[in-house]
Amino acid sequence: MTHARRARTAIAAMLDHPKATRPVPSAKAARAALRPLGSLSRKARRREGAATTRELVAIAVRDALTDAFHLGRTYALSPQDLEQLHIVRLSGRPFPKEATDRTVALACYVGNLRRLADAHGLSEDHLFDGAEEVYKHEIA
Repeated sequence: MTHARRARTAIAAMLDHPKATRPVPSAKAARAALRPLGSLSRKARRREGAATTRELVAIAVRDALTDAFHLGRTYALSPQDLEQLHIVRLSGRPFPKEATDRTVALACYVGNLRRLADAHGLSEDHLFDGAEEVYKHEIA
């Protein structure tokens, strides 16, 4: 499955969650998004060699953010653009007029992933930056 397809699959699952696009990001919506990908399963934990749930969440969030950046590229959005849309979401202001439903859903996905990382005591900025580095390496 391609990066963009994984992100689309996750976003479709996330949008079924009642808190998916509310102004306050939701760790539960992020977990719902990752469920169809199996990113937080016991099998994934064994495959990734993660000793703790926290380690598994770090891997899953970094990988999901990388996938989100690849999907964002198909929408002509950089990781910084997605970060700015996430900030707009947090502010409670309306999204810019040029933001489509797809880009808003993607920005909400990124924000929900960041919230999941935070809920597990992880540095969301560190994971975001790490995912951006992986993304840049993959498109180079």
